[in-house]
Amino acid sequence: MDTYLFPIKIAILTFPLFAFVFTLPFAIFQYKKYGYINKFRIFILFSFLLFLIVAFYLVILPLPASRDIKSTMIKDAPYYNLVPFTFVADLMREANFDVRVPETYQNLLTERTFLQAAFNILMLMPFGIFLRYYFKYSFKKTIILTLLLSLFFEVTQLTGLYGMYNAPYRLFDVDDLFLNTMGGAFGYIFAPFFTFFLPKPSTLDNDVNLEAMRVSLFRRTLALGIDWFALGLFARLYDNLLIEAAVYFTYFILIVTATNGRTLGKWLTSTKVKGAGEKLTFKEAFIRYGLLYFGFFGLIRVLGKAIDILVALQDPYSIWMTVFAVAILAVIDIMFLVHLILNSMKKDRFFYEKMSHTQLAVSK
Repeated sequence: MDTYLFPIKIAILTFPLFAFVFTLPFAIFQYKKYGYINKFRIFILFSFLLFLIVAFYLVILPLPASRDIKSTMIKDAPYYNLVPFTFVADLMREANFDVRVPETYQNLLTERTFLQAAFNILMLMPFGIFLRYYFKYSFKKTIILTLLLSLFFEVTQLTGLYGMYNAPYRLFDVDDLFLNTMGGAFGYIFAPFFTFFLPKPSTLDNDVNLEAMRVSLFRRTLALGIDWFALGLFARLYDNLLIEAAVYFTYFILIVTATNGRTLGKWLTSTKVKGAGEKLTFKEAFIRYGLLYFGFFGLIRVLGKAIDILVALQDPYSIWMTVFAVAILAVIDIMFLVHLILNSMKKDRFFYEKMSHTQLAVSK
């Protein structure tokens, strides 16, 4: 039992890291496909991610203490078994089982070979359930994908974790392919029983009004992060405040006006800036992003440059000026953060939106 519990514990401990990496592409995909993120869909897909991590860890853990597997193996020991149904012969031989004698049935149920075969079936049953319930795959496609997943596991073992070890530390077994695939098939067949009380995925987006939906602070931050990342790729080309200002003016004002409220980040998160009319005007974009980027962020950028210069001077007067500039910077950041949090809680527009008569809206 500990052999199985250890990988599960490690999977639970490392799941937050995988979830963090998975969150960004997941969020972008959900915003582009559905226009919003459904909480139940988050639960289903992250449960699926956790299942895949657990299944993979059950295949590879525990890891050997040394990378030198060959020195610990019996000479000419096989790395693989390509004879189908070997587990049946092993079971008949080891379990002392006779179909004509009912008293021997309990030997079958407690035998190591039987338990291992049962585990291989159960391991990928959830895979079949997920594929039928959420992804709506056919039985044939479920069988193929389950076989491919099982093959991936077996190849991982055969290659010694893709070269991490100098020999396989677990046997490549064709029976595992068969049993795993059978598990996926069982999962597909019995999926309606396990998901009877769950909502149908096709109904998750019923009665969702995207036009009335408020853009969350997370969604805003994600769009902003994408835009800053895109601009950051070219940051080395303009180590000058004036050139930087021109780049931001072009990206956040001219392009936003030309695309009727979109940037790369907003396009990927299915949002756009809306003005008073159907089409965003240059004036609205100029006031909105002038206040935000040339006002708030511009002030922060200038203060940052000033602090760098003062630190380089290294004289008593500049030290006090540095402390004063850092204090101002901290106060501005805190005030802006409090403003974002309070207005998000009140579902009110931010200062630059009110002053420019614009708002960020869902645009699928």
